[in-house]
Amino acid sequence: MVSILLACVACQPAEGPASSSGQASSTVLVPLALEQPQLIWRGETLGIETGLSFEPSAAIRDALSHGVAVTLVVETRIHPWRGWLASPDQTRNHRFEIRYLPLSEHYQLKILKSGSTRTYPRLRLLLADLAQRRWLDTHLTRSKLGEDEWAVEVRVDIDKEQLPAPMQLSVWAHKGWQTDTEWWRFTVTSSQPQGQ
Repeated sequence: MVSILLACVACQPAEGPASSSGQASSTVLVPLALEQPQLIWRGETLGIETGLSFEPSAAIRDALSHGVAVTLVVETRIHPWRGWLASPDQTRNHRFEIRYLPLSEHYQLKILKSGSTRTYPRLRLLLADLAQRRWLDTHLTRSKLGEDEWAVEVRVDIDKEQLPAPMQLSVWAHKGWQTDTEWWRFTVTSSQPQGQ
């Protein structure tokens, strides 16, 4: 089974011509993005409210149909802002696992942190639910905020380390598994309104 999965991923045809300009090659990357993330306080904890916009490539759909779970990870980092002086990051990951269930011919979305699981008859319905805005905590609390200025960063990506080990090496170089996600950056101070 594992060798079949490796062959599936490694032999996927390219999804478009690559060019040295970078513009054409970016069109074959997997569309994955955070939908307008906003900082929102809930009680004592700061979180990021956002949805995930995701359109799986042919390679990802093929892997799903062969029983491979695909995990998206929203990574949040917080650290006190000290100008040019580096501070250690405090990272929190929120993982969303997508899987195909061949016996029922349904798709499953599992939010790993909460254990919440939902099942859908079509992949498009799962992706629509994934795009719904949800609150993801950052571990930054009002007491930790104090009088300091904090940097908050958030990004989404495919968690390739959660794939079966034989697939991991090949997907790192495969355009059907590559994204072009960037960090969203915010600054938080105690003088900002706390109820937003």
